[in-house]
Amino acid sequence: MRIVVFGDSLTQGDLGVNYVEKVAAAFPQHTFINAGVNGDTSLNLFRRVQQDVITREPDGCIIMVGINDVLSLTDPALHVYYRWVKGVRGGQISPTAFRENMRAVLTRLHQAGLRLWVALPPIEQRPEQVVILRQMNDHARQLCLELRIPTLDVMAAFAPDTLPVRPSVKGRQYLRMLSNMLASKERYEALRQRGGYSYSFDGIHLTEGGAQRLADLMIPFLRVNGLT
Repeated sequence: MRIVVFGDSLTQGDLGVNYVEKVAAAFPQHTFINAGVNGDTSLNLFRRVQQDVITREPDGCIIMVGINDVLSLTDPALHVYYRWVKGVRGGQISPTAFRENMRAVLTRLHQAGLRLWVALPPIEQRPEQVVILRQMNDHARQLCLELRIPTLDVMAAFAPDTLPVRPSVKGRQYLRMLSNMLASKERYEALRQRGGYSYSFDGIHLTEGGAQRLADLMIPFLRVNGLT
């Protein structure tokens, strides 16, 4: 089978450690195509679903998105980025808008006859982000129930029970975060420990341990749901 993995920076995998490569290694008989794009929201996935998924004529598609939708709401310093770089009107995507974007993406893929799997992403930066992402994940889960699409709740498996209160990202902090994202695996682990995170080095992007942990969830999920 040819399988497109469709999502944001967690999927693209060059900011932090790439979990898609670990999943692909467990299924050498299948071809995995990484269609992750850093910073993408659900709206961006909808805009490129035809070009980046359907026109490649895959047999299946794994979708995981939502983190940037959350950041667009919780971090005012990022509004300019989402508005001008990602083309999001007003620089923000509400949970309701996320639901409709996901409905459009899943409907297009479903109508194209693809086998679909959806993963609900995690976050561990700040408590308010967890609340919003859970709302968005709940919307995605309900849509998947309606369309009979298997769903993997990564958030439920990854999210710590409690998170410290952390300030929202400021402009200079964002630039520093970008430089950290391009660091080595050893540096990621040091950042994870310093920041008090569990699977990421910045509350979002995966360390080596986090990427392996996600792959260890995804591989049996795919096997149980038809990928052999």
